[in-house]
Amino acid sequence: MSGNKLLIAAGATVIWVISGVLLFEVASLASAFELAVSGPILDLTSSLDAWLLAGVILGIVDVALLWDMATGW
Repeated sequence: MSGNKLLIAAGATVIWVISGVLLFEVASLASAFELAVSGPILDLTSSLDAWLLAGVILGIVDVALLWDMATGW
């Protein structure tokens, strides 16, 4: 069971990294072409903040899963 949890956590981490790379690329392209990064439909600043918050939560869950596997709780 712990192996499945670890596989799900690893997959979520990979998705988080890929989405972060895409968000930063879109933000840098918008900046390079001097486009607005915030607007009524899409706000890249809020998207990056949400991505960082998701990373913090994902990191805590990953550490908790590894702690569970190491200690056998």
